[in-house]
Amino acid sequence: MKQELVDLHCHILPGIDDGSKDLAMTMELLRREVADGAAGVMFTPHFYYERISLEKFAERRRAAFRQTAEAMRQAGLPLAAKVGAEVYFTPALATMDLRPLCFSGTPYLLIELPVTHHPSGIEETLFAVQQQGCTPILAHVERYPYVTEDPTLLYRWVSGGALAQINAAGLIRGGHSAKVMARYIKWNLVHLLATDAHNLEHRTVNLREGYAALPGDTAARFRRNGIQVFLGQDLDPGEPIEPRYRFGRWV
Repeated sequence: MKQELVDLHCHILPGIDDGSKDLAMTMELLRREVADGAAGVMFTPHFYYERISLEKFAERRRAAFRQTAEAMRQAGLPLAAKVGAEVYFTPALATMDLRPLCFSGTPYLLIELPVTHHPSGIEETLFAVQQQGCTPILAHVERYPYVTEDPTLLYRWVSGGALAQINAAGLIRGGHSAKVMARYIKWNLVHLLATDAHNLEHRTVNLREGYAALPGDTAARFRRNGIQVFLGQDLDPGEPIEPRYRFGRWV
């Protein structure tokens, strides 16, 4: 890969979820990815077990990807592209065939947790996912209030073999989200940076700016991690540090 960056989480395939609405938007977002220095993009449309069958989802994703890949070829965009999914958490993951949902050619599976509540059975489900030979990647972990309130949850999940991803937007905005992510980085509880891009305005491509907001050593590590995941290589995340609650705050 000639460039250093990959985007492992985005909703750029046209007309498949709440992301890009059409091929024109898709191509503009992809041009922005290239301008940001991306060498690879993993398309990760939302998958909800309760809303659509796996077969129907795979069919829709395949059609959208073929359309996009042909447009990329005609435009000469220098991007490697793969498909995966952002899989909404359900205990049913323990019994599903997860291979069609993993990042293509890899064992990595992107899982989104609920924002509104802490669901039961996360650890058991993550263990079952790994028993299938898949490595869970927890999407945008800075967005879950119950993890912010008790980061030992994230510590347990990462200690159990999961990886964790953060969104560039939170780093760029600064404020509370950036402070939360800085603590997660300090404790080695997050491993990957992505855009989670949906559109051209409010949730857009921002990979370069996100990496610029990271400490230099962290940015280099996250770049390396992203490429390894994209290529399906094993990733050694290192040992996490268990957060401790001292004098009214997590340290």
